[in-house]
Amino acid sequence: MKQTFIFVYAKELEIKVLDIEETKKLHLTLLNEGWVHTNTLDACLYIQHLHNECKNVDLIKEIRSLTKLTSLS
Repeated sequence: MKQTFIFVYAKELEIKVLDIEETKKLHLTLLNEGWVHTNTLDACLYIQHLHNECKNVDLIKEIRSLTKLTSLS
């Protein structure tokens, strides 16, 4: 299976999720506009994790965590 990475940028409580091509084009512009790169995710593994591991409350927390800086960024 081919890995598909997505790049998450956050500004306040909003996120933008981009593929590699969009990220290459927009990264510096987003940073200049105040967006912060918060996560790079393997899309397949992340969706699998959400489905198999997260319960209702955990799911909301997991998705909301994308607006926060992590050690993966």
